[in-house]
Amino acid sequence: MRSTTTTTTTIIWGKSVYLNEMADIIPFKINVASSEVELLSAKLKLTRLPDHGFAWTEENSLTTSHVSEVVRFWQTKYSWRDEEARINAALPQFITRVPVSDGFGPLDIHFVHKRSTAKKNVKKNIPLLFVHGWPGSFLEIEKGLEPLTSAGFDVVAPSLPGYGFSEYTTKKGFDLRKHAETLHNLMCKLGYQNYVVQGGDWGSWVVRTIALMYPQHVRALHLNMFKTYKPAFPDGKEPEYTEYERHSLDRFHNWFLKTNIDYGSIQGARPQTLGYSMHDSPVGLLVWIWDKLRLWSDNYPWTPTELITWTLMHYWPGPTTGFVMYMENNPPALMIQGSWGDKYLEMPCGFSAFPNELGILPRSWAEKVANVKFWKEHPTGGHFAMHERPEELVADLVSFFRGVWVD
Repeated sequence: MRSTTTTTTTIIWGKSVYLNEMADIIPFKINVASSEVELLSAKLKLTRLPDHGFAWTEENSLTTSHVSEVVRFWQTKYSWRDEEARINAALPQFITRVPVSDGFGPLDIHFVHKRSTAKKNVKKNIPLLFVHGWPGSFLEIEKGLEPLTSAGFDVVAPSLPGYGFSEYTTKKGFDLRKHAETLHNLMCKLGYQNYVVQGGDWGSWVVRTIALMYPQHVRALHLNMFKTYKPAFPDGKEPEYTEYERHSLDRFHNWFLKTNIDYGSIQGARPQTLGYSMHDSPVGLLVWIWDKLRLWSDNYPWTPTELITWTLMHYWPGPTTGFVMYMENNPPALMIQGSWGDKYLEMPCGFSAFPNELGILPRSWAEKVANVKFWKEHPTGGHFAMHERPEELVADLVSFFRGVWVD
């Protein structure tokens, strides 16, 4: 994998180089090696885009003219050093060694951590584990960090193992349970024996698995993406679905599963093969990620800077280990049947539905597998809820978690 110099040392996947076994929690700032930034600039100058020679619309893919505009911006106006400084100033980051059983660890895990800044009307800070997915990263917490800490939350937003600046293992079999174990151990190391969890995309599968593995520690769970398999109803009669639920079911079954799930199959079947091409081509990786950001959001006005920075969170360390997560967790089965889908979540559970999500299934389905205490349907928003609609999602989290948290 690509090495990326930070203020502490160098990332090398599968080999712990940050910390020794007794190391504590270390402040972290991103500082990509100048040689890597220069190499990226050189690659951008050599960009070669296809000329299809026929009419091509956004329905089929991103157009060459649209991609050319963003690449030109990247070449002439975008500054990684400015973005790097902005991220470091906005997000307090740390790295620490986390134990993982069965020979998968320990792993050096990168995370954002900010304690509550609330001073009034808050009896107790609530520890919140916020978990991103793909093609997101720890940056997904950025817009929600200040409002959540102001509302009395201690926020922990890690980079999943193999994403961003977190180490990955070289041993096969690092599935959802190992991701869950790693992040639970991180929370315990930070002193949070009891906490609440929030997840979208892969984060929804990970936090759901954490809640099932460690129910004595997880006080409440919230998801903005929920999938499970269709439950059995008495006499085989399904409930009357609302218009919102019918839209969501249609989007999931007739749009996502039929026309948009193949990316996961490709990433899961040949993660390293795909990784070679994306690892060496910043523009190729940009388009691969941008296509998902465009299709999965709800008319969110992605800026060129956002598109590029989100891409670089995968480009700097290399995208392959992010793809491997799909291989280790068999995405078709996950998307259709759900992770541990027949296990009931006893703790209070909340759900925020956004119409352009890949599919948040009906409340009646959720109630078969979870103790639903909060359900909110929003008129706008998509898959990247904390980035697209931070005010709405933060309000949901505050309302739900404050309502169920017991000191």
